Amino acid sequence: MSTKSRIMETTFKLFLKKGIVDVSLSDIIKAADITTGGFYYHFDSKDTLLVEVIKKYIFDYFNSTIEYVRNSEGTPKEKIESVILSMWRECVPIAEAAPSGESSERVDYRTVHLLLMEGVQKYEVIGEYYTEYYHNLLNFIKETIDEGVTQGIIRSDIDSSELATIIQTSMVGAVIMWVAMPEISLEKRIISNVDYHWDCIAK
Repeated sequence: MSTKSRIMETTFKLFLKKGIVDVSLSDIIKAADITTGGFYYHFDSKDTLLVEVIKKYIFDYFNSTIEYVRNSEGTPKEKIESVILSMWRECVPIAEAAPSGESSERVDYRTVHLLLMEGVQKYEVIGEYYTEYYHNLLNFIKETIDEGVTQGIIRSDIDSSELATIIQTSMVGAVIMWVAMPEISLEKRIISNVDYHWDCIAK
């Protein structure tokens, strides 16, 4: 692993453990086992590092998951369930995959959600990434609905843009409720929500 990657991975773990505000530059330098000069060789500030870390470990992962599911096999209903559960139930890799091919360590979405909310409130660019991601998710849901209409399994009188907004709102709401009330599994919440919508739109 390169020094830059080690700094980013170490910082992400610190952010998950302590939050953004409570992690100092000296904490990062100590945990990554680098010098101050070594840090500034790769990043010009803690804020620059923060943005790169959040983009890499959260938003790049979310968006790559959407692309993976978009190009995968499965019915439209299965794809929508899969994209939500893949991102939020399994959630983000906390470290790069080992050379042996072993899967990387992952972190629960509840922790990531709290970190994201802190980042969105404090950094405009993270808010922009957040908005871009949700637009990407919305477009994926709309495309998947249109695919179902073309296949003849979803009613053709459906406004796919409006329905995609409703489904996305329902899915995100289910995730937030799971963050607050984890005793009901995310999988159960998502599947029941998707089942309800599909009963209304199936041909």
